[in-house]
Amino acid sequence: MNLPFITRTKNLFPYDDRCKPIERLPRKAACAAVKHLLFILLPTVLFVSKSIAQTTTTFPAATSCTSKDLTLTGAALPGTDVCNTCISGDSVYRTLNLSIFNKTGSTRTSFAFWGTLVIRNSNGSISSATSIKGCGGPVAKNTTTTLYFNQVGYKCGQSLTIKDLFLAWTDASPGSTCASINSATINPKCGTLDSIQINTGLDASFSVTNATCATPGSIDLTPIGGKAPYSYAWVASEGGAIPSGQSTNQDLTGLVAGKYTVTITDALNCKSTRFTTTSASAPPVADAGAAFTKTCSSNATGKQIGEASQSGFTYSWSPASGLSSASVSNPTANPSSTTTYTVTKTNTTTGCSNAASVTVTVNTAVVSANAGDDFTKTCGSNSNGKQIGEASQAGFTYSWSPATGLSDANISNPIANPGATSTYTLTRTDNNTGCSGTDMITVTVSTNAPDAPGICVVQPSLCGPTTGSINILSPLGADYKYSIDNGTSWQTGTVFSNLAPGSVTGIKVQSISSGCSSVAANCDASNCTQSASRVATYSTTQASTEPLINSQTTVKAFPNPFSDKVKFVVNAPESGNGSLELFNLLGQKVKTVFVGRIPSGANTFEVNLPLLKSAQLVYMLRMGNKQVTGKLLQLNK
Repeated sequence: MNLPFITRTKNLFPYDDRCKPIERLPRKAACAAVKHLLFILLPTVLFVSKSIAQTTTTFPAATSCTSKDLTLTGAALPGTDVCNTCISGDSVYRTLNLSIFNKTGSTRTSFAFWGTLVIRNSNGSISSATSIKGCGGPVAKNTTTTLYFNQVGYKCGQSLTIKDLFLAWTDASPGSTCASINSATINPKCGTLDSIQINTGLDASFSVTNATCATPGSIDLTPIGGKAPYSYAWVASEGGAIPSGQSTNQDLTGLVAGKYTVTITDALNCKSTRFTTTSASAPPVADAGAAFTKTCSSNATGKQIGEASQSGFTYSWSPASGLSSASVSNPTANPSSTTTYTVTKTNTTTGCSNAASVTVTVNTAVVSANAGDDFTKTCGSNSNGKQIGEASQAGFTYSWSPATGLSDANISNPIANPGATSTYTLTRTDNNTGCSGTDMITVTVSTNAPDAPGICVVQPSLCGPTTGSINILSPLGADYKYSIDNGTSWQTGTVFSNLAPGSVTGIKVQSISSGCSSVAANCDASNCTQSASRVATYSTTQASTEPLINSQTTVKAFPNPFSDKVKFVVNAPESGNGSLELFNLLGQKVKTVFVGRIPSGANTFEVNLPLLKSAQLVYMLRMGNKQVTGKLLQLNK
């Protein structure tokens, strides 16, 4: 509890103990003034004469107090040393000194004041505000007189001010005393004063401008008491920061909210430490929402981030890519790669803003699948299929389509053994992300065995040759080889000569490309006449009636390209056994046009072929050891 006023009965005025005036007034008048100036302590006053105490504090308008004959020029609570030293926080009781300047040529017996005593803490906050008044004298002419009033109690480190002062003084008559000064009328002289700082030693006052969202704060410091010049040392705490180069300034600018403490040193090396605070408009609280991970199976189409919308605020997100909207409080985030989004939330009233961030992790990496290499299954190669796919890897599942012909459709590397050409698709899936990748492989199946060969067998006989021969009539072509010992040995030639009786065990034909062999034909299947299965019509012109164009065997096809019917003209310089066949570009026989004896001269063969897709064909004429080929194009019109 502060005790601002304590009664003091000595040294009320500048007189000694024998009532000897310092100012030269008649002894009788001076002592009479002392008798009339009896001061008592009231609850909210310093001390006053009885006449003042008995009046109500009713004052005239400030405009009515225009006299400036006497001016209150100073107020102090001096201590015992030059620095007015005290221990911070301790209770201090000191005598109030008021300095009054009398600019007139006559001494005034009494000076009175009324006001409010304001006591502030070291940070500038008000500790108390109480009424104060007093009266004393005399006030010498043409000089400044210090009058001593009662004691004032406060805490060391606090500062004191008297504000809203009304001042009054007597005229020059010795009979005018404090008793004649009435607060209701302020007689006979009066004046006003806004405030006066009480000097309690080295002190300071602050004028603080708080920071806003748009502008920084500042502190204007005014030193009080002590002796100029002054030096300053600032430190900041509680979030404050001293701008570069300002730690020894009198005033501070560019401040953020926080606590600022200054130590002031005067010319007498007296020191005083004071502090004040600056504040700032509170920034909004921004919430960017919870981080999440986007995978192929979780949050695959994104997820909402941010916060519920609040009125009075605007929202701005950066970057905008991957967001359903960059200006709402809670957009859907669906980025294609890992992205950190920052939202700026702004108060539309104060302009204050704040930011928050959230990271969306994208784990949708492409999964590579390897179905393996294409292969061909023939009678001689991969006849039981082949392993496809890749080595199994933990954390992934595998699925094949179609499942037909596979040893297992749900492993990474099954055996593929289809009965027909098939394309398999492997889907590889990451169990953690749900992401998958695919790859395809084609297994070409070429296992069609050729038909049993058509043959012409010449048997050995008692009356004829002692050895026999076999002439392969069909199928013919570069993709075939032949055997007469049931597949033990093979040759590409179509004629087997000088065969001993019983040497033929089985006559077979094999496709070189597929490795597939026909069923065996025996000698009973011999047909040395023109093949009855021939589908071509045939005509010939004898060389004796139409000479050959040239001495070489030739074959021509027309029309070329053709649709479903084509004619072949074979010019043979001499007659002989031969065959005319059609093959595709894989070497597979498409059609046998003619097998048998071809007379010398021009021979015409006509054949009908079913309408197929556009295809390139090869026709091949064999006569003896001669072979003539050409290309033929069939169009599907």
